[in-house]
This record gives sequence, structure tokens and C-alpha cells, in this order.
Amino acid sequence: MKALPIIIFAMVALAQWAAPLSQIWTHEQTLAKGTLIKLKCSAPDPYDPLRGRYLAVRPEQREASVPAGLKLESGTRVYATLTSGADGLATISSLSLTPPTSGDYIRVNVGYAYESKATIEWPFERFYINEKLAPEADKWFAENIRSTKGIIAEVRVLNGRAVLADLSLDGRSFREILKERVK
Repeated sequence: MKALPIIIFAMVALAQWAAPLSQIWTHEQTLAKGTLIKLKCSAPDPYDPLRGRYLAVRPEQREASVPAGLKLESGTRVYATLTSGADGLATISSLSLTPPTSGDYIRVNVGYAYESKATIEWPFERFYINEKLAPEADKWFAENIRSTKGIIAEVRVLNGRAVLADLSLDGRSFREILKERVK
């Protein structure tokens, strides 16, 4: 009878660790096994000092066509099928309420829908960076966001989940460029 409280305590402790460990595992699996897609980014939101040091990342594509007969409301979770173009950049080619049977797709939320278009809320919006590198990163991002090539978000996609892996400019990793600038 004395072992019962210890067993209950052990089960509760294990349950408390299960949720965050599951999220970490899913995130790492997406990074390790996910398909790399590239999305062109538009200008970021202004810096928010309450959320820590990060770069605001907003893919350029903010709208997608809604198939005929599909009724969407604000906040609806849909599956966006991604198609890569000749330039290597991915765009949303279709939306559906169920996961596609093939191809790369991301779960996204509908911001609002009107006529045959819907605005998309991407599942990532921040690229967190080291506190010491943040001022230089902000400067780099502001200098390059409006360049003709633009900044590219490199996202790993697996089973509808998306993880922002890196940013790049002209095929060079943001981390590499930043290390050179800080030297």
C-alpha cells in the first residue's frame, strides 16, 4: 500500500514530461526528415521588444485561390499544397480541408475568405537568433529585404508540419553571412 503513492507520483511526473518531449521530437523529426522548400519573404513587421530577439519572417504569398464549392471561414484550418516553380521557390497551388495523398503540404489557418480567395496565416513567423548577433542581424535583414532577389525562408515540411530552418540570400545561409559580418 505504501508503493501506490510512489507509483502515482511516477506516472504523473512521466505524463508532465511526455507533452514537451513529444513536441521536441516532432520538431526535430521535421528538421531531419522533412522536404526543404523555399519561400520568398516580404518586409518584416517592426521589432517587438517584448518577445525577445528574432527576425519577423513573412512569406510573400499571403493569398491562395479557394476551389469552387469549398466554403471557408476565418480561423478554419486547411491544408495548403505546395508546388515549386522553375526558380526553386514554392507557392501554394491548392487548398483543401483534408490532407493531400501526395506531395508537400502545410497546415495553415485561413485569415479571412472572400469570393474565390483566402488569406493565409503561415505556421511560422519568427526566426530566433542569438542576442549578441541580433543588432547586426536586424541591420542585415533591413538592408536586404527589398533586394531584387529577396530573402528566402528555408522551411522543412513533413506530414503537414513546417519548421523554419534558415534564411538565405543569393544561395548563402543567413548564419554564414552573419558570421562574416560580425568578425
